[in-house]
Amino acid sequence: MLEITVSTRNEVIDRAVRQTRRQLAKLASMPPSGEIEFPYVTNKGRYMMEDKWSSGFFIGLLYRLCQLTGDPLYIKAADRLIGRIEPYKNQGDYQDIGFLFYYSYALGYNLTGQEEYRKVALEAADNLFAARLPGGYLECNWLPEGKRYAGVDSMMNIRLWLWAYRVTGEERYRAAAARSAQITSAALMREDGFTYEYMRMDAATGAPEQPYNKNAKFSSESVWARGHTWALYGAVQMYILGHEEGWRTKVKKLSEFYLSHVCTDGVPAWDLMLSGEDTAMRDASAAAIACSAFYQFAAALSPEDPLRQPFRQEAERILDTLTSAEYAPSDPEHEGVLVHASTPLHVVQAAGESQIWGDYFLLESLYYSLEVGSK
Repeated sequence: MLEITVSTRNEVIDRAVRQTRRQLAKLASMPPSGEIEFPYVTNKGRYMMEDKWSSGFFIGLLYRLCQLTGDPLYIKAADRLIGRIEPYKNQGDYQDIGFLFYYSYALGYNLTGQEEYRKVALEAADNLFAARLPGGYLECNWLPEGKRYAGVDSMMNIRLWLWAYRVTGEERYRAAAARSAQITSAALMREDGFTYEYMRMDAATGAPEQPYNKNAKFSSESVWARGHTWALYGAVQMYILGHEEGWRTKVKKLSEFYLSHVCTDGVPAWDLMLSGEDTAMRDASAAAIACSAFYQFAAALSPEDPLRQPFRQEAERILDTLTSAEYAPSDPEHEGVLVHASTPLHVVQAAGESQIWGDYFLLESLYYSLEVGSK
């Protein structure tokens, strides 16, 4: 099995420490504005501070750094900043409160045991029910007809419900997550492992009607790389929940499609269908998401399962690539940890840039790689 060296791992962690302290200093120097501002994506190597669906990832990155370094500084920093996200807890029709609160308050509770974090995360989980339509899927309220569309992002947002179920034992959370995942996956995941970004739905029954892509190149015949890994990661969480054979099969199919449409180093083009084109920009953030998903899936399988070793090996192969010099900033002034994270039609329109979720999932992958190495 490929395993990254201790020196390589420490080099990446040291880089993340430098970059994160830089962002903490930037946040501390910003005058109070009343806005929710966190690192979002880099523009010419500098992190833009924005109020976005992704704001929770910077808090999550602080928690992962604490786990990787043992330094309580990052817990203290998270505690100072996390309250900026709290106002979103009541915006239940915005499904991305799942992103915002799982990677901040829920993850923070898991690590610190702070009861206030648990309370806020559960309030957000309760309000997320407002985004659930009669058809069982979550509303995409950022689209003009959001109630008519199921989106692949929901496979990640329901993780807040899965967390709520684990900490409370309340069946309503598990049932809501399971139904949403079932309806969404049936609409967006084909039998061959191909995924759609959005599907127009019958809001009352959850019946799929017409696919739609916003972040990929060709309408419905392209596959948005990051969206595909959102689907894969969410399917892994559903398998971990109940070890159902149906979710094991979905993970296998999604993974096979993904791995057959990546570049030779295991990193995809931003549109999976473009990975064979040398000039296509890559999305290292999608590879980091897949890497973490592979580690978690392998850990959830029994030692006798024939998928366990191949998935662990693939996770190691991807992590070996993402921690190589090619995916590290060459400019010492670049503020990201992982470069070549691109979605050129929207947000990042140049190679060599970073996205906060790419940085986060790289550290999450490192964390799970250490968990594997300790067993």
